[in-house]
Amino acid sequence: MKKVIFFIILLSSKVLAQNKTEEKKQSNTNNNQPDVSIQSAMIYNSLQKNEEMGGGTGVVRTYDLRYEGMQGTPYFIDEWLTGTLLFINGSTGTKTHLLKYNTHTKELMMKRPQGDSIIIFPNQITAFTINDAAKSINYPFVKVENLKADGGTVPVCFLMVLYKNKSSLLKYVSKNVLKANYQGGYSSDRRYDSYIDNSQYFIRKADNSLVKVRLKKGSVIDALEDKKAQVEEYIKKENLSFKNDIDIAKVLAFYDSL
Repeated sequence: MKKVIFFIILLSSKVLAQNKTEEKKQSNTNNNQPDVSIQSAMIYNSLQKNEEMGGGTGVVRTYDLRYEGMQGTPYFIDEWLTGTLLFINGSTGTKTHLLKYNTHTKELMMKRPQGDSIIIFPNQITAFTINDAAKSINYPFVKVENLKADGGTVPVCFLMVLYKNKSSLLKYVSKNVLKANYQGGYSSDRRYDSYIDNSQYFIRKADNSLVKVRLKKGSVIDALEDKKAQVEEYIKKENLSFKNDIDIAKVLAFYDSL
């Protein structure tokens, strides 16, 4: 009877040992392979992201790496330059400031002594001047509200004064963003966004009215139609080509002398 009991105990110990060995092997195997449920979730998430992004097939997400970013600058002059502000009360103050004008957003920025910058609200000033000491040039800007320019009415902006007497020649210094175009069979293969010049010219007459003009003889003559004959004769005599804004300023100086 004792022999039978001993045999049963010995057999049970072997079975238990064998079960533990198999459990250990299975545990080691599971540690080397990802959980099936986690793997399924990863595949599902990849498929879902891929469908949302609209790129690639299966679980592989594709990217178009041809885009080269933004070129150019939105600023009138890229670096910080000294300048002055003309406040609505007529005061210019005694301090000069580091200024930068964003011709895309139409915002005037001022750099503070602590290194950061702030936006000067248009309702605080009526004009400002940026000084380019390296070129010995001053750029005066005046505030204009509800400017009717190409693309619609601009609520508030600043126009650069190129000439001022009885009448004035003002330049609406503006830049737009030209988007990249490299996708599709008929694209121009332009792989970058860029800031492009969209500047326009205006003549302000003695009655304070603004007339938009282009760098063309006919446009300038039409804007000064009250003295059209004299202006036309002057343009012909001086052989002005209107390839730049200096020619318009010359015509205005003659117009103001009449």
